[in-house]
Amino acid sequence: MPADDTVSQLERELEVVERSMSTVGALSAQQAERVAERVDRLASQLLEITAPESWDAVHARLGTTPASSEDFSALSGELGSPDDEG
Repeated sequence: MPADDTVSQLERELEVVERSMSTVGALSAQQAERVAERVDRLASQLLEITAPESWDAVHARLGTTPASSEDFSALSGELGSPDDEG
């Protein structure tokens, strides 16, 4: 099967999954947990074959900004000294 046909088939199958995910609210907690575990496995498989997002892209998607060196220094000062545990 040519690559374009494979991608088209996968997209059709994902549309079915998307429609099915709309029923998640009707699942019991145990059923929802099983579905979440499966989705996590699928996400892990996708991460194995795709390049990670740059931090700039992550911040853009989340609408956040990276911490400045001053922010980091202030946070480090609030943490105090290490207690030699762990």
